Amino acid sequence: MRTSIALLAAAAAVVPVAAAHSAAATTLVASVGKHDAFTIALTTASGKRVTSLPAGRYVIVVHDYSAIHNFALGSVTANKRIFTGSVPGVGTKTYRVTLTPGKYAYACSAHPTTMHGSFSVR
Repeated sequence: MRTSIALLAAAAAVVPVAAAHSAAATTLVASVGKHDAFTIALTTASGKRVTSLPAGRYVIVVHDYSAIHNFALGSVTANKRIFTGSVPGVGTKTYRVTLTPGKYAYACSAHPTTMHGSFSVR
């Protein structure tokens, strides 16, 4: 009897995880430092500025146009850095993340007081 309950509990725990992995990730686009400008942005694939998102899986495509800037993303709620691009690096890099409800912030590590933004996840 205990074995049956344990197997049922294990099976129930697996189903939500499997369903979560089958959901398609939404693409977001980050850009930083085009023409060495002190600009940073996070938008939807259609170009709309991100201010609020539903919790879920995301692909964030970061276009870093400048060797003097980078794009870093962190969870304010969890006080945790999620990813940080390289300041001398230039190019496009893709990050796959799962965002849970809370507050998030992004910034250029070299210029955080002038190049920053935030959004919430519900």
